[in-house]
Amino acid sequence: MLVPLVVAFLVMVTVSLLVIGLSQGAGSGQRTLTRRLEQISRGAGPPSKTPMPAYLRGGDPGKLGPFARLLGTSRGVESAALELDRADIPLRVGEYIALRFAMAAFLLLVTFILTKMIYMALPMGVIGYFLPRWYVHSRRKGRQAKMNVQLVDMLSLVANSLRSGYGLLQGFEFASRQLAPPLGAEIKRMIQETSLGVNAEEALKSLGERVSSPDMEMVITAITIQRSVGGNLAQLLDGVSYTMRERERIRGEVKTLTSQQSMTGVIIGALPIFMGLLFFAINPDYMSVLFTETVGKVLILVAVGLEVLGIVTIRAMLALDV
Repeated sequence: MLVPLVVAFLVMVTVSLLVIGLSQGAGSGQRTLTRRLEQISRGAGPPSKTPMPAYLRGGDPGKLGPFARLLGTSRGVESAALELDRADIPLRVGEYIALRFAMAAFLLLVTFILTKMIYMALPMGVIGYFLPRWYVHSRRKGRQAKMNVQLVDMLSLVANSLRSGYGLLQGFEFASRQLAPPLGAEIKRMIQETSLGVNAEEALKSLGERVSSPDMEMVITAITIQRSVGGNLAQLLDGVSYTMRERERIRGEVKTLTSQQSMTGVIIGALPIFMGLLFFAINPDYMSVLFTETVGKVLILVAVGLEVLGIVTIRAMLALDV
């Protein structure tokens, strides 16, 4: 039993070192890009020949070796790069895909070493492959929720700046200094893009793609239409801000009304797992039949499938779009 544990520990250390190294390398590239953009926006010109980080260049995996470059040519690289950008995770696409395979191999190997059951190891490998993707999705959703909360304050700041005689980009620059990340950082990035010669409409469109929020899309659409047909932009932004406040109020009411159902779903979903662990602790010989007999193994797989189906069904029932 000691040898499998040592092997599992070595695999875990290897994967951890890989994750730390990739994160530090990509983070240094992002800091270099930010420093270059700030110097160029001040008129100092490009200070060096350091290339832009690869995950901001449409998903090129960068200098991670032939394996990562091969993975980077697969389908969906651009969407993965955009997803990483929206989640504010400083990883190249090749690093991200390599991390998913490493996590899958780690969980598969550890499960097989501990249980000696390939039918248990394969599902854990699949789960390990999708774990980084679930983390990126969860972080993107959390970051998007924070920016949705900040949008109302941003509209008020921009509208007040327009009433004071500032231009639209000047209003956004003022808002970027007043707002905290993540929205303040995204607006600052948009201002830096316009300083590098990007058209204002294109910079706004890129901002909408990075934020990936229906509320931000509504703001950008309103600004684009106003720039085409004219009108009082400050008054228009006030109207959009009022609409967002009402939507946020309705979202809060819906969340309050569905909180009991959400908690009921969590309890019902956790109850079989809790009871199974309790029975295993009380009488291990009685529960070991599920892991030794073929019928028991099939029942475990069916139970896991039904558990996942129940979770997906409850989440779909409570997902109300406001």
